Amino acid sequence: MKTSFKKTLKTFKYLAIIFSVVFWIYMIYDDYIFIEKYGLRLEYIGGWFLWYFVYLLGFSFYYWGIASIIILIYHKFVKRTKAS
Repeated sequence: MKTSFKKTLKTFKYLAIIFSVVFWIYMIYDDYIFIEKYGLRLEYIGGWFLWYFVYLLGFSFYYWGIASIIILIYHKFVKRTKAS
């Protein structure tokens, strides 16, 4: 089970990097009109970081919840019935 969680952690790192890059590109693209109109202020960047951490926390929660359930089901039920 330890190797499964190591593989899952490696996958999570790559997905988190992809999520971060896509999020920041989309955030700049989405708010580009406001950046042109009002400029880039520190409070906007702070808001972006707040939303980023909220979405990253949600992504992490769902990813690890689903991955843990799948790993536990596999190792407790599927792998046990294959060995029997």
